[in-house]
Amino acid sequence: MDIVTKAKELGKMIGESEEMTNLKKAEAGIEQDPKAGTLMNDYKLLQIEMVRATKENRPKDVIEEIKGRLLAKQEEINQYETTLFYLESKTKFDKLMKNVNDVIIFAISGEEPCSPHKCSSCGGGCK
Repeated sequence: MDIVTKAKELGKMIGESEEMTNLKKAEAGIEQDPKAGTLMNDYKLLQIEMVRATKENRPKDVIEEIKGRLLAKQEEINQYETTLFYLESKTKFDKLMKNVNDVIIFAISGEEPCSPHKCSSCGGGCK
C-alpha cells in the first residue's frame, strides 16, 4: 500500500464530496454577485480595522464602535442568501476536513483528538 496513492485517493474523494461541490458553488456565487462580494470584503476590512485598533490600544469607545459595525455587517451577511450559503457551505466543508484529520490522527496515534466535551476533563484544553 503506497501512502501517496492513498492520499491522492482521499484528495479525489474530498474533491468530489457534496461539501466541496457546494463550497465551489458558493464561492462562484460570491464572485458573480457584486453585493455578496462587497459584503464579504467590507467584513474583512472591518476585521482588519478591529485588529489594528486593538493592537494600537485605541480607546474602548472606538473599539466598541468598530465592534458594533462588525456585528451589523455580520448580520447583513447572515441575512443575504448568497453570503449565507457561502458561510454554511464553508462551515460544512471545514467540519468534513476536521473529521478527516481527526480520523487520520486517531489512526496514527490510537488516541482520539480532543473534543469540546472532553476539554474540561483533559486539562490541556483543545488545541
